[in-house]
Amino acid sequence: ASWVAPKSDVHSQQRFFYMGQKGEVTVDQAHRGYSIADDAGGYKSANPLFMKYTPSDGKFAGQLGYGYRSFESFVEAVGLINAGAATPMDFDESLASIASTYRTTAILEAGRRSLDGKRTVEICYDDAIDPCRPSRLV
Repeated sequence: ASWVAPKSDVHSQQRFFYMGQKGEVTVDQAHRGYSIADDAGGYKSANPLFMKYTPSDGKFAGQLGYGYRSFESFVEAVGLINAGAATPMDFDESLASIASTYRTTAILEAGRRSLDGKRTVEICYDDAIDPCRPSRLV
């Protein structure tokens, strides 16, 4: 807290909400939370930028996406890459990477452009190799 703000959990309420025909996305950056609800998959609380919810080699790997272990895992990965024993893509499934955050980045950028331009921004998915990866914003 400061002289202009009372005691609070956060002083920057960074939020984004999108309601669509078949689902919704809520982003709460202040609490590092992303929630998604849709007709097909139901409710999910997913945060690919800070926590990894999908398994690596069949094992839970969430602890590698946040806290001191994320730094340790990153440094180990850099060592293997520098030694020529691995490539950056080898860590897309075990570490939080740009490959695992394309969709979140596209949602946040579309939201910013929409607010700035006071218009609708469409996220297009027409990548033939990876149809789940956003390819452009229109």
